[in-house]
Amino acid sequence: MNDNRSFLSARTVLLAASAGVALPVAAAAQVGPQAVAALVDQPADQAPPASEAVENAYDDYADGAIVVTAPRLSGQLDTDIKAEAELDEAAIASYGVSNVSELLEALAPQTRSGRGRGSGRPIILINGRRIGGFGEVRNLPPEAIAKVEVFPEEVALQYGYSADERVVNLVLKPDFRQVSIEAEGGIPTQGGRFQSEVEPSFLAITERGRININAGWESKSMLRESERDLVYDDPAQAAEAPARSLLGASDEYRIDATVQRSLNKVTDASINLRLDQTDTLSLLGPGPGGVGDPLTRDSRARNLTSTASVNGMLGDWRWSVTGNYADADQRTFTDRIDGSVDRFDSSQQTFGGNANLSGTVTEGWAGPIRLSMTGSYSGLRFDSRSQRADGVTTTDLSRDLPGVFGSLTVPLLDPDYAVGKIGTLSLTLSGQVQNPSDFAALKSWGANLNWGVTDSLSLIASFNSDEAAPGIQQLGAAPLVTPAVTYYDFATGQTVQITTTTGGNPLLLAEQRRDLKLGLNWSPPMIDGLNLSVNYNRNKSHDTANSFPLLTPEIEAAFPDRVTRDANGVLVALDQRPVNFDRAENSQIRWGLNFGKSFGQEEQRAGPRREGGAPGAGAPRGGPRAGGGGRGGLGRMFGGGPQGGRWQVSLYHTIKLTDTVLIRPGVPELDLLDGSATGSGGGSNRHLVELDGGVFYKGMGVRLSAKYDSGSTVTGGSAGDLDFGDLATFDLRFFVNLDQQPRLTGALPFLKGSRLRLAIDNVFDAQRKITDANGVVPLNYQPGYIDPLGRYIELEWRKTF
Repeated sequence: MNDNRSFLSARTVLLAASAGVALPVAAAAQVGPQAVAALVDQPADQAPPASEAVENAYDDYADGAIVVTAPRLSGQLDTDIKAEAELDEAAIASYGVSNVSELLEALAPQTRSGRGRGSGRPIILINGRRIGGFGEVRNLPPEAIAKVEVFPEEVALQYGYSADERVVNLVLKPDFRQVSIEAEGGIPTQGGRFQSEVEPSFLAITERGRININAGWESKSMLRESERDLVYDDPAQAAEAPARSLLGASDEYRIDATVQRSLNKVTDASINLRLDQTDTLSLLGPGPGGVGDPLTRDSRARNLTSTASVNGMLGDWRWSVTGNYADADQRTFTDRIDGSVDRFDSSQQTFGGNANLSGTVTEGWAGPIRLSMTGSYSGLRFDSRSQRADGVTTTDLSRDLPGVFGSLTVPLLDPDYAVGKIGTLSLTLSGQVQNPSDFAALKSWGANLNWGVTDSLSLIASFNSDEAAPGIQQLGAAPLVTPAVTYYDFATGQTVQITTTTGGNPLLLAEQRRDLKLGLNWSPPMIDGLNLSVNYNRNKSHDTANSFPLLTPEIEAAFPDRVTRDANGVLVALDQRPVNFDRAENSQIRWGLNFGKSFGQEEQRAGPRREGGAPGAGAPRGGPRAGGGGRGGLGRMFGGGPQGGRWQVSLYHTIKLTDTVLIRPGVPELDLLDGSATGSGGGSNRHLVELDGGVFYKGMGVRLSAKYDSGSTVTGGSAGDLDFGDLATFDLRFFVNLDQQPRLTGALPFLKGSRLRLAIDNVFDAQRKITDANGVVPLNYQPGYIDPLGRYIELEWRKTF
């Protein structure tokens, strides 16, 4: 990588000076005769004074077409792989979110992995460094973030992670302090439920580190079947509706704290602690005393999580050590019609740590050869006890998982010596070995080729082969029997009440995966602010561990021992413990764009610069007003902060090309795109379109999120094909930062530092229409069951001090 990307060029420094930017004396002193000479194309000994050079340079751009390359912020990633999305302060503010967790949820279309296997949470870095866990950043307010960078999965290899999730780097402001309280309440427009939440928090960021303390209470009332317009096959079921809940009542309490400190100039340490408890109550149907005495399921879940990390430098090598411990306990009481009460208790402890070392091994023919090595250990202990009238079942499971992971990045092409302008080329090789105590050793390897064709166009090709063991609860969790579960039976075309059994299956095998990815990322030079990406993925897996699939005739033929029917062929019980599928294959293309621009900006001067910091690094509370670097930096440097305006849109389209499953040898292969299904949501949807856009100006913003999911058809039922229709949903967010409404805050001073947000989920109350061949909607697929909330409206007030 060319080192001058990290600094202002001499031309940039002088142009910035001509615009009135105050630069420190130390930075100005670096602009010597050679720099000035280069700027005005004269020999050093004939170069004019700096002031004259500034005037000459300014004259060159007298038509107003001034282009400034903004500096990189301290904490941005130093990598050859181009970011697929970048958000400066204005872009972050335009989302109207309250914390990093909400921001990542809003960015899900951009941060979702392109590997085609679904996606969990992306890998999170803070200021380019590894963290102990998501708890360290979950509650950071958006005002504390100067920049967000989203990178493809291959960047994860450089930080000691496998390339199965995208990387999000959060660049924090160096000087920030905030106390806030947030209160919100919401209801579905159909009524029947009320949700409320209160969250106080405190954050302080200084040169020595940061401290973040958060608490919260969230309450949700119960929603009963009788509060939705359900059409029952049996009138007796309608009479029982008040005794069954669609959504249980719950209360959640939580508190967490993060402390991060700089131990010296190159070393910092952090620790995070979180405690939460959730109490839930559900209704299962009429009890011995009838509808007025319903059967209940009462549960309590309590979790303690902790993480710690230390980061530092050893010469030119970066090292990090992280550790974690978590304890999750759950207790559930389930009433039975005979008056007995089932009890289920479980306790799970997870713990472990890892150490990573990353740096340059040597200088190769085309650049530095970089190595990342990680040694890790994780332990898991799980025990459960299921007590029923017919006996007690206990489970005691454990797993120890030591492992080593390494990646080597080798530049293959040096553009300074290559013939023609063909960019940079690098190869990353990775390998991992894990040795679980309850499985044979798991081996993984991968190869990733990254070609930076130009500064704005990059291509990626990667292949990964890995093995994964089933979770220990999938293997050995104690059985949990639940009565009166509403279920659609394909064999008879009826919706019936059945008894389900869940738990573990000790016969599950390890999964073997093979993934191929081809990707393109392009920022067209002629359109500032636009980024395009295209990814092709092909995945093939053997012995995949899955929850028991939807009971279609094909699935029942493959697992006849899991199904219980009465003498009339009516489904009465189903064993839903997990199973292995012999083989699963799929391929897809996912393309998308991000486009954003600032507007209506008021010119402002950047503040003083600290060493390694961004303009305005010493500013209180608000931190720097500058956004990120890259093209179009003038708008970001002068007025790119939240006080200006910005519009942004992102659009992603996923097209599934193939999706097949072979349950077991001798059974016909299932084509999930052509009539087969393994889940209750139907077959595989060929098209998924995700749209997100918004406008933010002078403290007021509106965002629209839309999602289109094409339907599918499941064939073979006695009532004919079951058609899952298309579904398009729209969510709206309106918000206003009252600090930028001086007339209102002048009249009502207590509103200073406040933000109001109105959220409407599923604006048009859209429901997927699911019908059989006769046009009838099975009870289990009526809107009240598949989406009990429907359109949901929430009002939030947030105040900062």
